Amino acid sequence: MNLSGNSSNADGEFPPAGKKITSKKMGSFLDSILDIFFPSLCIKCGKGISGRETICIPCFENIPINKSLFCGKCGARLPYGKKICHFDFPYILGAATTYKDEVARDLVRELKFGFIKNAAGPLAKLLISYSENIGFIENDWVVVPIPLGANRLRKRGFNQATLIAEIFAEHFSLIVEKEGFIRHKETRPQSEMENYESRLENARDCFKITAPEKFSGRNIILIDDVSTSGVTFFEAASSLKKSGAKKIIALAAVKG
Repeated sequence: MNLSGNSSNADGEFPPAGKKITSKKMGSFLDSILDIFFPSLCIKCGKGISGRETICIPCFENIPINKSLFCGKCGARLPYGKKICHFDFPYILGAATTYKDEVARDLVRELKFGFIKNAAGPLAKLLISYSENIGFIENDWVVVPIPLGANRLRKRGFNQATLIAEIFAEHFSLIVEKEGFIRHKETRPQSEMENYESRLENARDCFKITAPEKFSGRNIILIDDVSTSGVTFFEAASSLKKSGAKKIIALAAVKG
């Protein structure tokens, strides 16, 4: 699997005078320069890799991929992608891999706490491989990234769920809906919460639908980088259900 989204300029030369330099060509040229002076290293094995990647292909391909969807409430495997229990729960859970995998865990940390935006690519590709293997994607799904609070978005400079969602949606030619659904209540990072009850209270009523017409009657794929207790997905899915959303699959690249 090719993890790189760029193809390097083989001769490293600028185009002839008079020709417009496209942003893609300029990006490839700059990547070539950066490769020379600041080579990227795989976060697992330390091997040098081309482009602005964060992980080499062999290490990426060693990440285990789950083979089913799960009940969002109890975690039961759903081999056929249909609920067999907890029918009133607002979403079905999808998780590409486990937080127990060191490489997957490091990718999340690089993206979320190291502010390394390029780590979103491998996480999105994990979700793509997982979703293709299960085969539940249809063209009527709308992809919705979990919103980030305004303060944290300003501090981080990007929403990691949005980065993953955009790559995922582009691969499947799906619409990404980034408007009309906000996190209107600032919360502490769920990783700082001591137990399920504190996570639940921290996230309670933190989301708000500002444009219900965007979600009413639609099948939704919620996307986030990681899910541990499932509380964030629950609050988000509950809000979307109240706005009239139909089926909701909550996809996390990594599940704790």
